[in-house]
Amino acid sequence: MEGSLAQDSQTPEQEQTIASATIVCSDCPRNGKTLFAKLATDILTLRTGRPPTIFDTDEPDGGLIHHFPDAGQIVDLSKTTAQVALFDGMLERIDSHFMIDLSARHFSPFFQIYRDIDFQTGAEECGLEVSIFFIIDRTEASIVAAAELCASLPRTRFIPVRNEAIGDALSVGKSADIFAGMRVDREIILPELSAEAQGMAEHVDFHFDSFIAGKYDHFPFELKAELWGFLESLYEQRDSVETGSTHPL
Repeated sequence: MEGSLAQDSQTPEQEQTIASATIVCSDCPRNGKTLFAKLATDILTLRTGRPPTIFDTDEPDGGLIHHFPDAGQIVDLSKTTAQVALFDGMLERIDSHFMIDLSARHFSPFFQIYRDIDFQTGAEECGLEVSIFFIIDRTEASIVAAAELCASLPRTRFIPVRNEAIGDALSVGKSADIFAGMRVDREIILPELSAEAQGMAEHVDFHFDSFIAGKYDHFPFELKAELWGFLESLYEQRDSVETGSTHPL
C-alpha cells in the first residue's frame, strides 16, 4: 500500500502548470479544518514540487501558517486592502497555486465578496481552477450552510468533507436528505485518527509529504501503519475525480 501512494505521488502531475486555488472552509470552528488544510497543502506540494502560496485568515495569531512559515501570510479579511490583495493576487499570478485557510468567522463575508465580484468568472478567464472543500460540522445547520454555498456557486468545484472524528452530522434531523440533494463534485470522508496519530499530524514539524517520502522511519511501526492507512483511505477516494484535476486530494 505504501508503494502505491508514494509511486503515484511522483507522476508527471508535478509538471502541471495550471494554476489552482484551494479554499478550505467551514461555517464552524474546531472541526479539523486546519488539519485538513495542512494535509491538502502537503499533498499539493508533493504533486507540484513546491508549496502553494498560503493565505491564513485566522488573524491575528494564525493557524495553518505556523506549519508553513515561509509559504504565505496571515490575512486580516476585515480590511478592504487585504481583501483586494487576496482576490487580485490570485488572478494576477496565473502560474501559481494558492491555499486559503478560511476562518469560520470570515466564512459568510468572504463568499459574499466572492459572489459580488464574480470571482469565478475572473478565475475562468485567467485559467485559475478553484476548488472549495467545506468541512461539515456536527449540526444540521452546517449541512444547510454547505448546501446554500454549493447552490450559490454552481460553476465552482465543491467538495464536502465529513470528518469522522467529530461524528456523523448526517444522522441529525433532515441532514441526510439535504446532503443528498446537493450538487457536489465528490465527497471526502476524513478517517478518525488515534490521539497519538492526531497529535503527530497536528505537530508543526510533521508533514505528510515528508512522511510519504520516508523521512520518518524512526516512528513506531503502529504509528506509521495508522498514518499510511489514513492516507491510503484518502487516496482510494480520488477515483471520483476526473483525470487531470489539479486540486490536491
